[in-house]
Amino acid sequence: MREFRFVLAAVVAASLLGCSCSDDGEESGVVDGRVVFVGASITEGWDFSHYFGGRDFRKVCYGDWQKSQVWDQVESQNPEIVVVKECAAYFYTEGGTPFDEYEGEIKNMVGLIRGAGATPVLATTVPVDVGYGGCTQQQLNDIVTFNDWLRSYCTSQHIVCMDLYNAIADGEGQLPTNCHDGDGLHPNSAGYDKLSVVVIPALTQAGL
Repeated sequence: MREFRFVLAAVVAASLLGCSCSDDGEESGVVDGRVVFVGASITEGWDFSHYFGGRDFRKVCYGDWQKSQVWDQVESQNPEIVVVKECAAYFYTEGGTPFDEYEGEIKNMVGLIRGAGATPVLATTVPVDVGYGGCTQQQLNDIVTFNDWLRSYCTSQHIVCMDLYNAIADGEGQLPTNCHDGDGLHPNSAGYDKLSVVVIPALTQAGL
């Protein structure tokens, strides 16, 4: 299973490494404030112009869990709010994901965001659909554990949590089969419909 994780990470990294992308379009800066979403392939595939037209929402996409590697790209866009999300692809399919490293990186990003005078918002990791595309129960278990920590950390640090996991998870805590196209990981349009519902309320709570 570790081989699958490395292959998936390599595919994601090849397409996203160091990628900075923006969906603000012609209406950039017209409504509210500038928000930068820091993520990987799920963030890249999110059609902000469709769901959040007229808002200055931007993306910085990086194919690794260590999002601070692209901090310069984030800071250069002078955001008012920065949303940070870890991707399910970086949780080990055989279990044993190094939570201390992931948690340390989240804390690092919060420090950088606040140091730049912006407001951090932390997003929970979207679940996987076990049995599809090599996704496993161990991987899902690690995602659940990480999300529990993230919610607790947000509470302790007075940070808004954008709970993408709860927005889309089915009764078994998985990514619904009708919300992906077969890989068990990346949402399709039905999946993004569910995720998009919680974005504006979370950002409004954060002061947008």
